[in-house]
Amino acid sequence: MKNRLVLLILMAVVPAFPVYSQPLPAAYKEAVSASAEQQVQRERNHQFRYQFYAMYDRHVPAERFLPLLAPQQLEMRFPETALRSHADFKRWYAGIGKAITSNTHTPESVKVSVLGGGRYQADIVGVWQAESKKGEYFVFKFRQQWSLVDGPGKQPLIQTYLVEAAE
Repeated sequence: MKNRLVLLILMAVVPAFPVYSQPLPAAYKEAVSASAEQQVQRERNHQFRYQFYAMYDRHVPAERFLPLLAPQQLEMRFPETALRSHADFKRWYAGIGKAITSNTHTPESVKVSVLGGGRYQADIVGVWQAESKKGEYFVFKFRQQWSLVDGPGKQPLIQTYLVEAAE
């Protein structure tokens, strides 16, 4: 009964507002579609980031990261080094595995921007904590900027990954 009453009210009110009876302009339809697609892309990038950090935190083999890193023009800058290739990443990651027993990445804030043309940017502030093989505890508040590009099947790929100390 309640739904029927709402329907009767809408039928009485909507014709009184001619703005509702106009056909939807193509520009409006495109804007709604673009907005929905951008939201999907933002969510895909959030999931990607969580997956990437979880892989770091579980110490998965380096080969599992490589499909997530751009094969060309890769740039990863950490406070201690810069990486420019998959081979560089594998060497760096092996060194991390030799020095670190366990670690966690805890994002505090994340902003994902859809740049268009299959390009995205993620600005992340968070905390990295770790225990070394010597039993030392480390904590580092970081700011990261990731530039991502669409890979096969629109899988995000990291093109640049810049890390610096956050205040």
